[in-house]
Amino acid sequence: MPDTLFEVKDSIALITLNRAEKLNSVTLNQLEELIIKLNGFEQDDSVRAVLITATGRGFCTGADLSGGGGRHDVTTPMGMKLSAHIYGRICFTLATMEKPVIAAVNGIAAGSGCNLALSCDIIYAARSARFIQIFVKRGMCPDCGGTYFVPRLIGLAKAKELFFSGDAVDAQTALDLGMINKVVDDDQLMNEALAYAGKLAQMPTRSIGMIKRLLNRSFDSDLLTQIDFEAAYQGLATSTSDMREGWTSFFEKREPRFQGK
Repeated sequence: MPDTLFEVKDSIALITLNRAEKLNSVTLNQLEELIIKLNGFEQDDSVRAVLITATGRGFCTGADLSGGGGRHDVTTPMGMKLSAHIYGRICFTLATMEKPVIAAVNGIAAGSGCNLALSCDIIYAARSARFIQIFVKRGMCPDCGGTYFVPRLIGLAKAKELFFSGDAVDAQTALDLGMINKVVDDDQLMNEALAYAGKLAQMPTRSIGMIKRLLNRSFDSDLLTQIDFEAAYQGLATSTSDMREGWTSFFEKREPRFQGK
């Protein structure tokens, strides 16, 4: 079986990490394939939402430290740096692609696997899920954008607590901290995540993409700059078919039928 499964159905690109026997630790070859697929989904107008999940009891436990499919010099400073950049590219792609990305975290999410989940726009977690910034327990530094995402999600003080300790955070605690969006029973995880992905896949995809860009910029912009960005994107939105449909449906007093264009 492939290490990663890909399927497009009902305008949703479903990505499933498929190394259950390894708790879905990932190889560089696997990540490189994933980057190519994600770039393709972003350019494919028939894909209007992306959902990423995994098989077995682990969502992703980060890099496969047992070897295989990676750089031969990964234990050297330069090899580690180049490897970390590839992990970072995955999270950057997920965080910036102009389509909504949902994570369905079915189990342990540790190290770069935790940050893979946190780079998604919406995070659903099974009650059995655990989020672990394990790096310090390996004498390592966080990667995969963790030091960017975590402070923005839960604040600096709590981020330091999680990174300094490396302790596991259960799904309910992650929800209470504001790290994730929803906790569901394990046997309902995919049903609920797919239902939400399906809802987003029927929304105006270009609008969501522009909103995502604006929100990502907001942490680095002053108010006047952000207002200018909003005005620019609002002008751009008028060129989309979905905005015209949104206005037309309002005046015709009916539900809009967005096409993602």
